[in-house]
Amino acid sequence: MEARKPDDRTSTSGNDSPYLASRLVTLPNLLSLSRLLLLPIILLLLVQRHPIPALVLMAVSWITDALDGWLARRLHLVSDLGRVLDHVVDKVWVGSVLVCLVAIADLPLYLAAAVIGRDILILAGSAVLMRRHGSSVSSDIVGKVTGFTFALLVAFYTLSIPQLLPYRNHVNLTVGVLIVVSFVNYLGVYLRKTTRFRLPGETS
Repeated sequence: MEARKPDDRTSTSGNDSPYLASRLVTLPNLLSLSRLLLLPIILLLLVQRHPIPALVLMAVSWITDALDGWLARRLHLVSDLGRVLDHVVDKVWVGSVLVCLVAIADLPLYLAAAVIGRDILILAGSAVLMRRHGSSVSSDIVGKVTGFTFALLVAFYTLSIPQLLPYRNHVNLTVGVLIVVSFVNYLGVYLRKTTRFRLPGETS
């Protein structure tokens, strides 16, 4: 009987390296990693009080964040690895910028702590899903709206336009509400994937 030839994707030999590299080094993943490369420059510009150049690089980061997912779907390169990488980079990017804005732009500490705490819990839940079920949570409309609001929050405190400062409490409240809503939404998705939890009238 002819011996079965090992499949490149499941072999445990050294031949796995080219396959794993090809799954990691893709255009969407490189776009995700580019945000990490821009992050130190953005933080330096913020600390040195150059808000406009910092905001320009932030805009570039946000564009790459939108492009990586679109390209992954367009080029059929969607993978759990790519989703995890995108999530981790996003959380590190947002957390770092918020901490910097707390230090230099009077962003409330409680708001930054709430965002970072939410993100840590979401990453922990995603890690559990990957370990137990081999899947991750994709961002839905609630997550996208919340992410867009975080971007507005960052832009608001980066520019610190005097005429807009009276609206600061409204911005903080809106972000605070979305932090809670988005976390509850992620929690519901997590429970559906890990338990038999369903909302009334919802089918499996």
